[in-house]
Amino acid sequence: MEYKKIIKNNITYHLINTDRFKTITIVLFFTKEFNKNDIVFGNFLTNNLVYSSKKYNTKNKIASYGEDLYGTKISSSFLINGKCETISFTLEYINPKYTESKYQSLSLDFLKEIVLNPNVKNNEFNHDYFEIIKKDAISNVKNIKDNPNLFASIEYSKIMYKGTPNEYSSIPSLKDIEKVNPKNLYDFYKALFDGSFKVDICILGDVNNDIVDIINDMFSSIKSNNKKYDFMIKSKFENKVTEKIDSLDFNQSKLYIGYKLDKMNYHEFNHVLRVYNTILGTMNDSILFNIVREENSLCYSIGSYVTRYNPSLTIYAGINKKNYDKTIELIKSCVSSMSDKKVLERLFSSAKKMINTYINNYYDDSVAQINHYFNLEFDSIEDVEVTREKINEVTIEEVIELNKKIHLNTIYMLKGDKM
Repeated sequence: MEYKKIIKNNITYHLINTDRFKTITIVLFFTKEFNKNDIVFGNFLTNNLVYSSKKYNTKNKIASYGEDLYGTKISSSFLINGKCETISFTLEYINPKYTESKYQSLSLDFLKEIVLNPNVKNNEFNHDYFEIIKKDAISNVKNIKDNPNLFASIEYSKIMYKGTPNEYSSIPSLKDIEKVNPKNLYDFYKALFDGSFKVDICILGDVNNDIVDIINDMFSSIKSNNKKYDFMIKSKFENKVTEKIDSLDFNQSKLYIGYKLDKMNYHEFNHVLRVYNTILGTMNDSILFNIVREENSLCYSIGSYVTRYNPSLTIYAGINKKNYDKTIELIKSCVSSMSDKKVLERLFSSAKKMINTYINNYYDDSVAQINHYFNLEFDSIEDVEVTREKINEVTIEEVIELNKKIHLNTIYMLKGDKM
C-alpha cells in the first residue's frame, strides 16, 4: 500500500494505492464547524441527492443504472465528528481491469451526476421527491421509541455531553423537519461548493496518479476552504454525577453509565486506554461480561466503548429494571477492579492479542483505511503499525495508573415497564 497527499485548487486528495481490493472507492468529504441547525438539512440533502438526479429522476433509475455498471454503488451521509460536521458521498465500482476501461469513466460520470446535477427546477428541489423524503424523515423520528437502544443512547447523550455537539443526535426533530422546504434545502446544497466547507477526496484501490487529475477536472467548479479544523472537543471536567430514569412500554431496560476522563497524554489516550477498555468491556472474556452477566446473571448484554473526540468512556447494558441498583453497584466494582494487578494479569495478554487481531483486520477494511487518512487532516493519528508497537509496550502498571483518571459522571436508564 502506498499513500500520497495531493492538493489541487485547495482540495486535498488522499490517494491510497493498494491492490488488496477488486473495487475502487472514492469518497468526497465536505467538512466545517458543527452547527445544530444543519442536522436536518444535512439529513434531507444526503437522502435527496441519492434518491433522484436530473438525469436519473427516480430511485429506480439510479439503482438500475448502477446495476448496468456492474453493481456500482453511490451512498451519502451526514455525520457529527466532534466539533465538526461532515457530509460525504461515496462511489464504489469494480476496478475496470476486471471489466472494461470505459466503466471507470462511466462510474465517475455517475458520481458527478448525483453530486452536481440534482433534481432541481427554479432553484428548488423537486417537490414530489422532497415530500417523499420528508415523510420518511417524520416516520423515522416517530419510530425512535420503537428502538429502545437508539432512544436510550440519544437521551443518555443529552445528559452526558450537554453543551457540546455530541449532545445532539444526527436524527433531526419533528420541529426542525418543518423548517425545511425545497428552496432553503437548495440554498444549503449550494453552500457545499462555495468555499464554506473544507473538501477532501479519498481514492482507494489499484490506481495511479492520473485519476486525481481526472477527478479534479470533473469537480473543478467546487471551491474548498483551507481552514484547519479540529475534531477534538475540550469540554470542562466536572466531578459530579447526574442520574436519570425514563420509562417506555417494552420489556428490557437499557442502562448507560458514562465516565469522564481527566486530561491524558497521547500515549495514555491512544494506547493505554485502548488496552483498558478491551479488558473492561470489549473482549469476549471482559471483566464486565464475566462479573455482571456470567457470575451474577444481571444483564442480557453488556460492554463498553470510548468516544474519541469527546473523551469519555461509556458502559452499556440490557437489564431487568429490578436489577438496576445491583447492576450499578457491580459495574462500579468492575471499574474499581481495573486497579487490581491480579485481575488485570489474567486478561492482559488476551486483550493485546485481540487488539492485534483488530489491527490486522484494518488492511482488509477499505472504509477504515479511508477514514484513517481523512481523519489525519483533523487529528494527530500515527501509522497503524506504530499503534500496534506502542500498544504491545503498554504495561499493567500504566493501566492501573490510568484508572485514576476515569470518573463517574452520568447514570441513565430507560426503564422497560413490562418487566
